[in-house]
Amino acid sequence: MKRFIFLAILAEAFIIYASVLVKVVNLSPIIAGFYRILFALPIFMLFANRRLLQAKAKDMLLMLGAGVFFGLDLVFFNLALHKTSIANVNLFASLVCFILVPIGAIFFKEKIHLDFILGSLISLVGVFILIKGRGGESVATPLGDFLAFLSMVCYGIFLSLVYGLRKRYDTLTLMSFASLGSIIVLLSIGIPMEGFSTPQDWHTLGMLIAISLFGQVLGQGCFGYIMGKLDAQVSSLILLFTPMIAGLMGYFLLGEKLGVYEILGMVIIVLGIYIAKIREKKKKK
Repeated sequence: MKRFIFLAILAEAFIIYASVLVKVVNLSPIIAGFYRILFALPIFMLFANRRLLQAKAKDMLLMLGAGVFFGLDLVFFNLALHKTSIANVNLFASLVCFILVPIGAIFFKEKIHLDFILGSLISLVGVFILIKGRGGESVATPLGDFLAFLSMVCYGIFLSLVYGLRKRYDTLTLMSFASLGSIIVLLSIGIPMEGFSTPQDWHTLGMLIAISLFGQVLGQGCFGYIMGKLDAQVSSLILLFTPMIAGLMGYFLLGEKLGVYEILGMVIIVLGIYIAKIREKKKKK
């Protein structure tokens, strides 16, 4: 269990690092999302190999559908990165737990315990305190926050579909079909809105490859694998780490300051997650 939790947190760190690169890459945001998926697709398909042909037609459509919602998530997420702060985008991303947990309870009969509810609410308070600590430096806009909210909804639906499918298919098969669905969405929206563009220099190409490697292959691919190993509640708690990871990454990689409010928020997030995990420790005893 601890190994999977560590991998999930590492996957979140990779995804956040990719979001930082999306914000600074010299390419339009939706088309950048297209390249993120395009460069990762051959890797997923190569390692999935013959297992792609073993999927049932109904499940193929579900995986493609999951990819459609992930493509929409990338559209809104990448646009939001250019309209609001990275901190706010990650705040909304962490709130997806409040979509994923009810779906796990309703469709997969997972029990929601009081410890989890209390711990989640405490962690959520920590998330808002962490974001408030950056208020003076925020570049957030209402439009950007709304786009981040739409991204969160689409990502929640994507994770819910993945959670069910991962019980029947391996990550590589799932991500291969999902990537095809995402590419269709990103091109269908990106070309009319931004036009199709290609990287104009090696630096931009290198950044796009890094976005694909960290954000899609190592980040989303790893998180998709873990979705088949952890229940919805644990997966959701890990998502509450997102703003904390973003704050630490900003401090170490971008030289952003960590104030008292931010450190306090991180401590409260960890405390909430610890309380939420008490139930699991009780069950093991």
